[in-house]
Amino acid sequence: MTSSQAEALRVLIVDDDPQMLRTITDILRMNGYAPSGATTGSGGLELAARMDNSPAIALVDLSLPDMDGIEVVARLHALSAMTQVVILTGNASVDSAVRALREQSYDYLIKPVQPDHLLATLERAGERSYRRRAEEGMRESEERMRQIFAHVSDALFIVDDSGLILDANPAATTLTGHALDDLRSTPLNEVLPELDSSVDDLNNGHGRLPSLPAGTAATRVLDIQSARFAPGVRVYTVRDLTKQRQLEEELAQSRKMDAIGQLAGGVAHDFNNLLTVIMSYSSLLLGDIEATDPRRQDVQEISDAAERAAALTGQLLAFSRKQVMHTRPISINGVVTGVEKMLRRLIGEDIELVTALGDSLHLVNADPGQLEQVIINLAVNARDAMPNGGKLSIATSNAGIPPDSRRKNGRESENGHVMLSVTDTGIGMTREIQQRVFEPFFTTKEQGKGTGLGLATVYGIVTQSGGEVHLHSQPNKGTTFRIFFPALATAAESVQALAETSAAVPRGDETVLIVEDDASLRALAARVLEASGYKVLLARNGVEALALCAGYEGKIHLVASDVVMPEMSGRPLVEKLAETRAETKVLFMSGYTDDDVMRRGVLDGRAAFLQKPFTATQFATKVRDVLDQPRRAGIK
Repeated sequence: MTSSQAEALRVLIVDDDPQMLRTITDILRMNGYAPSGATTGSGGLELAARMDNSPAIALVDLSLPDMDGIEVVARLHALSAMTQVVILTGNASVDSAVRALREQSYDYLIKPVQPDHLLATLERAGERSYRRRAEEGMRESEERMRQIFAHVSDALFIVDDSGLILDANPAATTLTGHALDDLRSTPLNEVLPELDSSVDDLNNGHGRLPSLPAGTAATRVLDIQSARFAPGVRVYTVRDLTKQRQLEEELAQSRKMDAIGQLAGGVAHDFNNLLTVIMSYSSLLLGDIEATDPRRQDVQEISDAAERAAALTGQLLAFSRKQVMHTRPISINGVVTGVEKMLRRLIGEDIELVTALGDSLHLVNADPGQLEQVIINLAVNARDAMPNGGKLSIATSNAGIPPDSRRKNGRESENGHVMLSVTDTGIGMTREIQQRVFEPFFTTKEQGKGTGLGLATVYGIVTQSGGEVHLHSQPNKGTTFRIFFPALATAAESVQALAETSAAVPRGDETVLIVEDDASLRALAARVLEASGYKVLLARNGVEALALCAGYEGKIHLVASDVVMPEMSGRPLVEKLAETRAETKVLFMSGYTDDDVMRRGVLDGRAAFLQKPFTATQFATKVRDVLDQPRRAGIK
């Protein structure tokens, strides 16, 4: 034993003879040990218990005033099995020697002890203490390694140089689907069949298998690392990245859809301004041209084409979640029943339509017209997927959180969900098609047979309604769309929609300020209102409107403002205007309604709104309606 080792050794001395205790203490301290002493058994045990680490060696007298020395030895062993006990006695006997051996004492010294004999015994005991502590440390280390091996989430394979699996952890059995006994002595490349393609890289450190067949149409993505563990032994660490890769793909797809949605909404905004001009001037011309005039049919064709274009922009707005929705508590069962007869005519006689509507279905907050559009679009898509006939099933039920929900962050409905499923027995879709199926203008149909907006519209309507669309499809095995809407806790009184009338354009004599950055639309609005008797003021944006109002001494009864304009948009304009003209009523107009506008009070009932595109009659009617209503609360 080296001197540095001796310096580290703590020795406990328990002897009732104070002179002997001092003598042994001095000898040990002079030879580099760290002795501590007590004259009673209880004192020695208390001293040992207070030590940060148990004493390496204990010198214990068999004859102590408060307890038998053998009892002290037993209790020291209970504190730490690492302590090497050396018995001290001045009255040796066979009985005392046997008792000492029974308590697994390391050695037995008879007083008076010669210093050389004492130091030689302590040196041997110290060596044994170091050895036992090292062995115990190794056992603890091995136990920690076994625990890590058993509980680590990555699959671990211990493999010899011939490629046979020597051992594997529970995660490996889960990954492969094989029991541990089946894995042992099995070649690793049989368990991971694509390993051979990357074995060189793996032997040099680490590598990645791009995919591993999982026994189904899907694939698993595995990351594999390899390291030399001992001569003739390698450890392969396998991490299943399949779920992570799926989440990454879903996030990328969601971001792509949002980007396309922003583009679609912006296009619809500009296009709706143009359509408003076309539709309104067509309406004015139709009012001026006699029914017998051959030009009337030409104008009518222009008007019809504009309305069809407006329907397309409506679908773009639905996809981009920028449309204005007239939501109310409704029963999905009622909507399905209402369109069932139309669906039977739409899908044809060679397709069987089956409905299974759940009992006691919760209400949902949705736009019934938009929900009808969702069902019709899905039915048309299913019909086209079954050119030789088949079965179309529509079902509803109450449901909890959607499986694989994208909203497991506390935003899900406290009252559960209502599920609407549409299933066909058609040709199904590949995974590549499923990844793009909700994109606008993406279609697998031949040229001229589809716009590619049907499923994009479904996606937008459902998402804007707070719901989720889940798609499951396999080639030649059909397709199922499951739509989940947040459920309402209680039923509310349904609101009966007012039918539009074809009354004459209403008139008035109030002053209306029109704020619109599109010159053609601004001129059209002025012409319509002036023809109906109103006094009209015009501004291109909010800044120009505020300057006009500051210099105008008369009363301004209504501000009809676009929502999105350069320099100053509609909302800040109205907020500023309310400071000096609180009596002025407000009508917002827009072909693009983003989430910020809806959150901040433009569409929450505190200000009137007119969706573009609109006709001249619709504009004049809305202006008159707002002027005739009681003063609305401000939007500040």
